Amino acid sequence: LLAEWLTKAERIWDANGSKTMTFKQQCDYFGKLSSQFPLSKTRIAYSKAGSQPAAVVIRDVRAIIDHKLYYLATKTLAEANYLCAILNSETTRAAAEHWQSEGQWGKRDFDKAIFNLPIPIYNSNDSLHTKLAAAAERAEALAAQVELKDNEHFTRTRKRIRASLIANGIAGKIEAMVAELIGISPVATLNAGRDDEPEGNNAD
Repeated sequence: LLAEWLTKAERIWDANGSKTMTFKQQCDYFGKLSSQFPLSKTRIAYSKAGSQPAAVVIRDVRAIIDHKLYYLATKTLAEANYLCAILNSETTRAAAEHWQSEGQWGKRDFDKAIFNLPIPIYNSNDSLHTKLAAAAERAEALAAQVELKDNEHFTRTRKRIRASLIANGIAGKIEAMVAELIGISPVATLNAGRDDEPEGNNAD
């Protein structure tokens, strides 16, 4: 099916494109595809825009990252979990929000704003780093237990997942460790469950 879709898309491109580049060149514009290879066994990806950060660990070596995501190959799964904990933290988001642009629904466009914060490179010999990675792994396991409902908007699903992590207590532990890591006061976990953008807006 993908091959059929690409063949059809190429025909349409050839008939209506600008003629300055081929369909293949457009698909790999600025190396947005080829630069991802060879694919790492563990990567993280997070959304470039929205009102809430959303980072995940990617273990599928067949997965290609979409242009609306930032991604990073990691050396180990522990490093990936460590970074996901930081990127998903409300403490981190709040600390970086003054670097974000602002839209109709408030602060948005994370891009690389979070990396203006003093985030240490993962060190497996640092107990805080390893505890944060372990907490993120635990949070991932708990999130996987939350039921995914058919036809539920993804922002509502994510809000239920955050509420589950807050109720379990793991969210508060992660917020405290992230705050210690970057040297700021933690954001209360109640704030970590704040509303997403309205369900009609797909930017989050």
